[in-house]
Parts: sequence; C-alpha cells; structure tokens
Amino acid sequence: MDDRGRKGVAMSEGDGTREFYARLVTLADTLVTGFDVVDLADELVSGCLEFLPVTSAGIMLDDQRGNLRVLASSSEETRLLELFELQNNEGPCLEAFSTGTMIGEVDLETAVLRWPSFTNEAMFQGIRGAYAFPMQLRGRTIGVLNLFCGSREGLDAEQLRIAQVMSTMATLGILNHWTVRRQELLAEQLQTALNSRIVIEQAKGVIAERASVDMSTAFQLLRSSARESRRALSDVAADVAHGRLAPTTLLAETGPAHGLGHAPGQSDAGTPT
Repeated sequence: MDDRGRKGVAMSEGDGTREFYARLVTLADTLVTGFDVVDLADELVSGCLEFLPVTSAGIMLDDQRGNLRVLASSSEETRLLELFELQNNEGPCLEAFSTGTMIGEVDLETAVLRWPSFTNEAMFQGIRGAYAFPMQLRGRTIGVLNLFCGSREGLDAEQLRIAQVMSTMATLGILNHWTVRRQELLAEQLQTALNSRIVIEQAKGVIAERASVDMSTAFQLLRSSARESRRALSDVAADVAHGRLAPTTLLAETGPAHGLGHAPGQSDAGTPT
C-alpha cells in the first residue's frame, strides 16, 4: 500500500487525527474570511487524497439547471474521467446525484452491467473502486464528491465518515459562496434603486422649475413619458436631469393628452392669464 493508503488507514492514530482536524480548521476558516469556491474545492480534493486511501478525487456541481459540471479534480485524468461519465450519462456520480444517496462500488468489475462505459474507462485508468457522496442542502443535492480507489480494499467505516465530513465541508463552502453572492446582488440592486430614486428626484426638480409645474405633476410627466416610449422611468429621468430631454417637451407631448393640465398661470391657449 502507498503512502496515501497508509495515511488513510492510520487516521485513528493521534498524529493523523490531529493533522485531519488541523486541515478542517483551515478549511472552516476560509468559509468566514472570504474565499474562491474553486480554490476551496481544490483544497478539499487534495485533503481527500491526503487522508483517505484513494488515488484520485473530484467534485461535480449542479449548474442550477439540473446538469452536473466538473468543479474540481485531483488530476487531468480524473477530470477527463468525470467528463466521460457526464457525456455517457452513467456512473456512480450521476447515480448519487439523482438518488441523493451515497454510492459505493468496492470492485468495479462487478459493475460492468451497471455502468458499462464508465467501468471500462475507469479500469483502463487503473481504478478498481469508486465512491460518490451527494452534497446535500436541505434535502436538495447540489453536487457530488467522487473518490476513486486503486485497489479493491475500499474504505472502512471510519474512512467513509471522513469522506462524508469532506463532502459536508464542500457543501458548506458552496452554500456560503451562494449566500455571499446573493447578498452582493441584493446590495447592488438596492443601491441601483436608490441611485435611480435620486435621479428621478433631480428630474422632478428640473421639470417643476423649468415647466412651472408642481412636483406631483412633474412625476406624472416623467411616468407618462416612460410608458409611452416603453422606457424605464429612471432612463427618462436621467435624460431630463442631464439635459438630453427638455421638460417643456414632456409637458407638450404628454401633458394635454393625459389631462395633466397646464402650468400655473396659463390658459388653455397657453398664454398668461
């Protein structure tokens, strides 16, 4: 057995356990200090190779349309195998994703009928066993952690728990990333709304002053123009505020047609009273 295998088996010993917990602390720290989700996935894949008797590992992620995409791989060969699995629509990863349960095959030779294309390709690469751990969030599977073994010994109960912990760390990382992105998007949307409100208030002031109407009428003019031109209210307001659209033009084009009346002090003919 190689160094990876010995380290994976020795996880119950003090030194290995301390190293594993130290790695978890490092990974957990990245969840609260800001991180690149791809970099985190790569760290988790490397951790699997360090603490488990596996020859390769990878992570696939749901693209939010129900399709899996390769997020991280321990080697180019592993990435190609995962792509091969997706292209042929068969293999432990896809099965774990669709069922939401862990899939484990200690001896791939017994799975030839189950996954014929994947099994042949994996065994050609020297892989003898495969595991797929669904990454689940509130009952929804958002991705899968793949582990590939070079022997038929497979993972024992403790090693399976370690793999599950790594899968959970990946899930938490993705969740944190999505939460941050949603908050950033919400902040951007709120700031855009506030900026639009400022521009609209500026435009109302310009219209009220130059067309001699009150602020309520100025807003009605803006809104009527936006609706007639099928443009965003904030875009019309920006044109007014920056001098690209004259307030008197708005009054002439939309005022009478919408019953907005005339500027104070003017008759129907538009002459001072």
